[in-house]
Amino acid sequence: MSKAEDHSTVLEERARKRESIGLSPHRPTAKAVVQSPPDAKPAVPAWVITLLVTAFIVVAWRVWDMSPFGANTAEGEKFTPHAEERLIARDDFSDPYFPLPARADSESELSHMGDLYQVRIKRAGALAWAALGVPNLGAYRFEADLRLAAQPEYAWGYGGLIARYQNDDNFYLFVVDKSGNFQVQLRQDGAWRTVRAWTQSNTPSEGSRRRVSVVDDGAVLHFVLDGWVVDRVQEPQLPGGDVGLAVGARSQSEAKGLFDWVALYEFPLSD
Repeated sequence: MSKAEDHSTVLEERARKRESIGLSPHRPTAKAVVQSPPDAKPAVPAWVITLLVTAFIVVAWRVWDMSPFGANTAEGEKFTPHAEERLIARDDFSDPYFPLPARADSESELSHMGDLYQVRIKRAGALAWAALGVPNLGAYRFEADLRLAAQPEYAWGYGGLIARYQNDDNFYLFVVDKSGNFQVQLRQDGAWRTVRAWTQSNTPSEGSRRRVSVVDDGAVLHFVLDGWVVDRVQEPQLPGGDVGLAVGARSQSEAKGLFDWVALYEFPLSD
């Protein structure tokens, strides 16, 4: 028996079985001629997939970086002052220029000590700050020389600057400890939100002496440590405001920070 005859016999047997159970001999949708499957579409080249995935990652990172919650770490970038920057005020505390407060309570003490401004934290875990009293700043660089006390009882202290200060419930905080770890926080409506958790800076320094700066060009906050940009905040959540000094202590100890001088520069707002 030929293959064609054998195939015909098989079809007839299937037809009889279908009829025996009350079905039509052949499926109504069955095609008379068997067709070959359609040709497979050509596969997308691997390099195209790689390019698309890379582009997606870059765009996603850029969107995150430009969001209010994104902060772009720029460690290793040497800070360059604005070409049109000019000094508008400098205070070395020998003849105070800014009306920084002298006050004391159970948690902290702020005072002028000779030609230094001192902030001492008496209770572990506390934080104190003082604004300079210049609330209508445009684009500026605010810089200070900070020395953190080296005594064991102050081992977990940190200090730095506040920026875009509206009141005690709304401002940015940029601080560093003696080991070169820095942190950026946003205080908004009295609640703290960490913008950058404690991060090692690895910037060159003079031990416990640090030069801390905040640069606000009107659109971005730049945080500078010892002449190196360590962080940025795109599209800050607070409007322009005052600047100031801050010292705090982690839960393990008290703290003492001494500011040798502060300087304030201004330059044109970015477009």
